[in-house]
Amino acid sequence: MRKVGLFLLLPVLIVLGLVGVALISVGGNGGSQAQAAVCVSVNGTTFSEKEVPNGWGPLVSKAAGVAGVPAPVLAAQLEAESGWNPKVTSPVGAAGLAQFMPGTWASYGEGGDVTNPAHAIAAQGRYMGALVKQLLPVSKSTGQDIIKLALAGYNAGPGAVQSSNGIPPYAETRAYVDKIMGSAQTKYGNSCPASGVEIGALTGKWSNPLPGSTFTSGYGPRPTPPGTQVIGGNFHYGIDFSTPGAAGTVVAVMDMKIVVAHEMQSSSGTWVAGVSLDGKLTATFSHMEAGSLRVKEGDTVSAGTPLGTEGATGNVTGRHLHFEMYAGAPVDPRLGAVDPKLGEVKPIDPTPILKGKGVL
Repeated sequence: MRKVGLFLLLPVLIVLGLVGVALISVGGNGGSQAQAAVCVSVNGTTFSEKEVPNGWGPLVSKAAGVAGVPAPVLAAQLEAESGWNPKVTSPVGAAGLAQFMPGTWASYGEGGDVTNPAHAIAAQGRYMGALVKQLLPVSKSTGQDIIKLALAGYNAGPGAVQSSNGIPPYAETRAYVDKIMGSAQTKYGNSCPASGVEIGALTGKWSNPLPGSTFTSGYGPRPTPPGTQVIGGNFHYGIDFSTPGAAGTVVAVMDMKIVVAHEMQSSSGTWVAGVSLDGKLTATFSHMEAGSLRVKEGDTVSAGTPLGTEGATGNVTGRHLHFEMYAGAPVDPRLGAVDPKLGEVKPIDPTPILKGKGVL
């Protein structure tokens, strides 16, 4: 986080590491603990736990679930802040793995010891989660990635992000965000083999994407809802469902291979895309609750497999599932992380397909 005034820049340690999820108990100041060189998935993102020192990977994994932020980003952030040194203190008083200033620690440390890795990483998750919530209006109004905005808020302060209506024009902050995002995705994802497991029995059956929900909005022309960003003109490229009362569970509508499992993309929020096993259809499930993803890219899932929890992330006014379908499969599914329309595939009305399959 930013430790100085607006015009005084401190060097940032940017030697990036990564995280894991094996359930290892870490007490005291962390200590040294053996780790398996395995790849795991948290918040839909695959990364290698062997890169995490001292057995701290599970702590980062848990914090990522609280924050709704991919675990590799939190780990890269810790490396940038402290170089994985829980005893480091900055000249202006920031301390511990996550380099908390005393005032911020008083709000998020919950009475813990800032030099204790378990306490510091948990507080990092709480603070990043609070920043995500606080800065979502900026993300929604500008279309900027909420994860990048939260990182900028951690470094420069959320007020600077709000007053700049985006990442502030500070060289330190922009370098901080770019380095963490780049290294989290490339350096620590590349060390993992291709992911992919088969979940459930592949029967060819279909399911309602949000069981127990109410159909709330159809495909086609409609005014952009007040308070949301206009994306693609006044046309609704999918159909919406909402569950009365508590949030429902979003499930795979068909047997499919997961090609996108993306946490907190600016317009679609937390979302999943899957391609039918014959490659003829692509389905997307948007605005799920941050941190609720239950699948990862490369998985093959049967119809009815839980994907995540209905939420209100991204460019929305309230909790619901936005469901889209496309003819064909994207050549590069990563396009979906940039453009929810998946680039080169054609959007189609899902309603007659779901009615024809007897699930709507």
